[in-house]
Amino acid sequence: MRLGLLPALGGGIREMARTGQASRLVDGYLRRYAEVFDEVVYFSYLPESLEEFTDDARMRARVRVVAPARPVSRSLRAAQLARTHRDELAACHVLRAFQITGVAPLRLAALLGAEIPTPFVATYGFAYEELSRSGPTRALKRHVAAWGLQRAAAVIATTEDLRARAGRVARRVELIPNGVDTAHFAPSGRRRAAGEPLRVIYVGRLSAEKNVAAAVEATASLGASGGPEGAAVTLTVVGAGPLEEELLKQAQARAAADRITFIGVVDQRELPDEYGRADAFVLPSFTEGHPKALIEAMACGLACVASDCAGNRSLIKDGVTGLLFDARRPAELAAHLKRLAGDPVLAARLGAAARERVVSRYDLGVLVAREIALLRDVGRSRG
Repeated sequence: MRLGLLPALGGGIREMARTGQASRLVDGYLRRYAEVFDEVVYFSYLPESLEEFTDDARMRARVRVVAPARPVSRSLRAAQLARTHRDELAACHVLRAFQITGVAPLRLAALLGAEIPTPFVATYGFAYEELSRSGPTRALKRHVAAWGLQRAAAVIATTEDLRARAGRVARRVELIPNGVDTAHFAPSGRRRAAGEPLRVIYVGRLSAEKNVAAAVEATASLGASGGPEGAAVTLTVVGAGPLEEELLKQAQARAAADRITFIGVVDQRELPDEYGRADAFVLPSFTEGHPKALIEAMACGLACVASDCAGNRSLIKDGVTGLLFDARRPAELAAHLKRLAGDPVLAARLGAAARERVVSRYDLGVLVAREIALLRDVGRSRG
């Protein structure tokens, strides 16, 4: 059986490498696909080859990357996939779109009167149109998403809320949340020494919707010693994005540059070491789908403080597996951090409960096996 893979619009393995996520795709998904399917074809938007990212001979024998010869715009590449590579897409038994925007080439093919007959499975992990600032772009993404949900042989929803939303139009919806390698992402055994600051970590994109400024403000507001209670807090920011310079200036303006460190992108294979140096994790986003970084931090047994949005609530029960706060109130975040700094027993209890929840529900190996069973079922329907 031949499996075709469609990344999110404009995506590729190199793009995932830029954000430190390539190993998650290669080791977490491609390796497992190659063990089951006769051939796996990855239709990339970027000039690249699999050999750049793995030396696994078995995987390279079974996984083929179809990539442009030179950089092109994502819209032109989507058109190339719809026209130039139509036969290769049609030769697959089943197509897997990693995000709903990944169905764009299939929609273009249909508009060109050359609809691709291969059944496809798409992940619905976020309402991407909500992040678009321009009306036309938002409308276009909404159209592609609606078409994808309606035409998919099956939709993978990552949360109950998204399953309910997709279920209004999709013919088949399976709840398969995001997961992590719970053996790789595991507690480090670190214990904070008496008088040591609470070490907080953020991992993710430095963009407006992530609201990292709230974490910077909360850390700065606690002061060098955390105020009268002595709840000193430091913050390590992992990631990159358009607001990096602005956040650096914010930390400097609040005289907190010595307690807030920006270390850039870290490869996912090395992320457990960064989590292992921390005592707590913060995710102040205005909106989330089903955040992988939060699952990673929970798997590492960190006390997690996250904004009270739907994606975070799907993982955290307030006061049990973490603490929730209003994303528009950095003071609430600061209060939670001060509480954790002064109560190591609470921090340990939240971290242990978070780890237990992830191990029982979000182990990547178990979830990818369920996904593969779904893909094979859909592929068999084509004969």
